Amino acid sequence: MDASFGIKLPGLVPGYAPTFRELPDLVAGFEKLGFDDVMDGEHVLFAPSMAHPGGSGNFRHGRDTQVSDRADTIVMFAAIAARTRRIKLVSGILLAAAHSFPVLARQAATLDLLSSGRFVLGVGAGWNAAEFEAAGVPPEERAARAEETIRACRELWSPGLSSFEGRWISFRDVISEPAPFTPGGVPVWWGGDARKRPTARRVATLGEGWLSREAADYDEIAASAENIRAVCEQHGRDPSTIGVRASLTATGDWDAATSVEELTERAIARAQRLTGVGVTHFTVPLSYYGLDLEALGRLLTALRAA
Repeated sequence: MDASFGIKLPGLVPGYAPTFRELPDLVAGFEKLGFDDVMDGEHVLFAPSMAHPGGSGNFRHGRDTQVSDRADTIVMFAAIAARTRRIKLVSGILLAAAHSFPVLARQAATLDLLSSGRFVLGVGAGWNAAEFEAAGVPPEERAARAEETIRACRELWSPGLSSFEGRWISFRDVISEPAPFTPGGVPVWWGGDARKRPTARRVATLGEGWLSREAADYDEIAASAENIRAVCEQHGRDPSTIGVRASLTATGDWDAATSVEELTERAIARAQRLTGVGVTHFTVPLSYYGLDLEALGRLLTALRAA
């Protein structure tokens, strides 16, 4: 796969788009600069304290009042799709177990159709157990439920009558409309710790790629990519058909760089090192860089040249 470079939105970014109504124009600007995709993830419920067990850099998840800086990813992507023509839309990640399977299947297929195949459904089990408990999903079941939800969606995306029998989901001889634009169904990428076999198995058997944590270091990404390759071989899948995405977090402690040039040098060094372990897709997390569009364009040019 050719190297791909995208932008990660931390929800709403006031310095770039004062309200969500301006986000489609902002992403159109990213598209004009030449970025390949834009990524946004979700929480379905928030609490005052939400501490990511693996670290979350400079992003604060918890809140005790509504600040309206996060929106529904699929709805927001639909608005962006109408404003753009080339840039891909990557959910990183949707909490599949928190979604109704027929609604998720239909929303994803509709967005895939509206965008002419530019939607990538990134999903995972999620790290905040309390969020699932509040939503009525037993936290210990969220990973297995996420997998079953995607299996059911893939069946609903297939042509003809669909039937499925699982632990929580069961249906027979139904049709979901519309059919996805993408042959074979909406592309699915899995998040999670792929050093562990269950995540690697989901990537190898139910996905087109793997999404690393934004704060993942080199060793975690390298070990995950190697485990995915091994599991692919065990299941008879060509590992080269699997994409691997990593974040170009600018510095180890998020803010050590003192200039745009140093940020660029660090991003290039990280990208070059990660390419060596099989990373194919790179994401610039907007909140960590804080660069204006002109500087982001220079960064992208430098990354592609390197």
